[in-house]
Amino acid sequence: MVSTILFLGTPQDEAYMPHLKSLVPGTALAGSVAPVSTVTEVVLAAKKRGISKVATSNPVLLQRLVAVSSASGSVKIGTGEESISNYAGSYFKHQGIEFVILNPLAQIFSVAYGKFLAKRYLSKLISPEKWMKFPEFTWTIATQDNIDSLFEQFQSAKLVAVDIETAMNPLRITCIGYCGVWAAADGSFRTHSIVLPLTDMFFVAWMRKFNQLPAAKIFQNGKYDNAYLTAWNASIHNWVWDTANLFHSYYSELPKDLGFLQSFCVREAAYWKDLAKTNDLEEYYRYNAKDTWATACSMLSLVNEMPQWAVDNYLNEFPLNYPCHLSEMTGIARDSAALEKAAKEHEQKIEELTASLCTMIGVPIGSFNPGSSPQKKKLLVALGCKDIADKSADAKSLKKAAYRHPLNARICNTILKIQELRKRHSTYLTLEKDYKGRVLYSLNPHGTDTSRLASRSHHFWCGFNVQQVPRGKIVKQTMIADPGFLIFEVDLEQAESRDTAFISGEENLIKSVTGTRDFHSSNASNFFGVPYESIYDDVKKKTLNSDIRDVAKKVNHGANYVMGPDVMVETMGEEAVYKAALLLKLPKRWAARDITKYLLAQFHKTYPGLEGTYYPAIIAEVARTSRISSKAIHYAPYQASPRGLTRFCFKDPVKNKRDKNAYAAHPPQSLNAMTLNKAYMIIFYDIALNPEYSKHFKLMAQIHDSTFGQFRIGYEFLAEKVQKIMEIPVTIRGYDGKEREFTVPAALKAGKDGKGARTWADI
Repeated sequence: MVSTILFLGTPQDEAYMPHLKSLVPGTALAGSVAPVSTVTEVVLAAKKRGISKVATSNPVLLQRLVAVSSASGSVKIGTGEESISNYAGSYFKHQGIEFVILNPLAQIFSVAYGKFLAKRYLSKLISPEKWMKFPEFTWTIATQDNIDSLFEQFQSAKLVAVDIETAMNPLRITCIGYCGVWAAADGSFRTHSIVLPLTDMFFVAWMRKFNQLPAAKIFQNGKYDNAYLTAWNASIHNWVWDTANLFHSYYSELPKDLGFLQSFCVREAAYWKDLAKTNDLEEYYRYNAKDTWATACSMLSLVNEMPQWAVDNYLNEFPLNYPCHLSEMTGIARDSAALEKAAKEHEQKIEELTASLCTMIGVPIGSFNPGSSPQKKKLLVALGCKDIADKSADAKSLKKAAYRHPLNARICNTILKIQELRKRHSTYLTLEKDYKGRVLYSLNPHGTDTSRLASRSHHFWCGFNVQQVPRGKIVKQTMIADPGFLIFEVDLEQAESRDTAFISGEENLIKSVTGTRDFHSSNASNFFGVPYESIYDDVKKKTLNSDIRDVAKKVNHGANYVMGPDVMVETMGEEAVYKAALLLKLPKRWAARDITKYLLAQFHKTYPGLEGTYYPAIIAEVARTSRISSKAIHYAPYQASPRGLTRFCFKDPVKNKRDKNAYAAHPPQSLNAMTLNKAYMIIFYDIALNPEYSKHFKLMAQIHDSTFGQFRIGYEFLAEKVQKIMEIPVTIRGYDGKEREFTVPAALKAGKDGKGARTWADI
């Protein structure tokens, strides 16, 4: 007998309802977009039609389901403000009727992975046998009376998922939860969660004991938890699983928060994260316990489902958490006097520019706020740019308005400069960002689709993205070496260009990146027909025409990221685009897009194999396999088997230019990331943890293509060791079918004498 699913949506879903049928093969589909008042009304209507399965994107029905689930359970599971986006994939059962929440049906087409998710969530109703079965969530609050018996039980657990809850003022762990997983001989398993309220040192001592249990530990984005546990002298033993890394290794383009992971991995579970807003202490502890259960179940589900290529990705990625954790907890010292001076200079400059701006536009000083969007829109209208103001007054809009008249340029550029200085001041030049005299940050192995480390502020609610510190001395001069140490950086030179050359097999590009000539100067000569000798002096190693070399550098950067003309205008900025046109004596009638189109064309004339062979091959590979691989024969540290990086692709490079750009840029970016990450791991083990060197070396960060650190004065050879480690030979089969070996050279930057720098600005 063919089963039937009832879909209850909203009027916005009606046009997309016919497309649901293709997602439920072999199943009949009934649908309605009529208003819903109660769950009971839906249950009665479904039973009358002999239907026991309901899918819905109706937010009213969702709220009613949460309400009846809360009423029938011992505790509430929502707040009355439930959103479809949070609860998508959630499962409810009421009076024999199964409900699954779906995203609005428009997302089947508007979101690259929308159809994939809708089909997976519907399978909870259609194919429940395909979903891994989990024990029901159970939990206990630890007390002085039961803690001994709980600890004894957890000593036999095979796996333990761990999660902490924290507070900011003062910075602390409020409670810690553990979910034990016990396996039986018949292959079945049970779970149970406990929560330790960290109300006094009694429970802190027990937390330290639980953390040293022999079972393999599971976290969700565990560097956050381990930052606090390290600070509390409660380090974890045997952390080998992390669901954020697992899922990133499988589906890098999908969300990775725990709420999403549970909906993706666990059939009979509903979103619970709204409980974090509760003022009820028991509900708060239950929320912590539920986090651990969701983490354990998600890990088991993913390991049960992941194909070998995703497992290989995980084996490459997860170990990076260890050196990243070390770097995050190390940070870099701040010179408070230099910080105060730079901050005051910034404040003074902002005041001067703001006063000048008010004078220019004829208003009293202090009456115009460059950060106010309504005020900026009125100004744009006054400057004759109503068409721009009707859309936005953001930085891009101000740049467009600037090129309509010299007066516009002076006013708009002043506003942009003020905004830049304000952002720099609030982000990088305030003591509130520091932690005990240091700048801290986080480094994330699962923050990009290519596995390049990403950065953001630290887990202690301080610091900033270390990879986005502005160029120049203003901010970097405030960051200094520790007493007795000096700063260095080792940078891979033209890494992505070299990787692109060898992956694509573009012979002209291979010759350029491996030749003796300065790469960007050689490009400038080839792109624009200017004699190389007028751009760069090989004997003196000196740039003679930095302007034209800089244009070539920007063109190369844009081409590496497969930018189109419009994106390149946004990236370069219209001022730089028109400056390039003036420098190259291009037609004055050309618009910015015409200029960047010409610049990119010069790149592809010089290196025709990219557009001719490489990009089409990438598109064909994605279309054929729905995933792309870096194709690198690349060895992870201390592992014997070769593993590259494979990415599952949801986007469409055939129909969408941005998708094509992203996928074409992926192989060189991922290969570069693998090389950097492998080097980071070796540096971590061979230098940072080596008893012979550990007291004389600090591994601080991976920044773009470089490794950033400190060595003790007199130990500059450690920076040289880092340089040698980073020069990793890579064997790769290019898209032209040829196998080649190459090494990206690494440059040591360590001050004018090459023996280290006192501040980051001086390296």
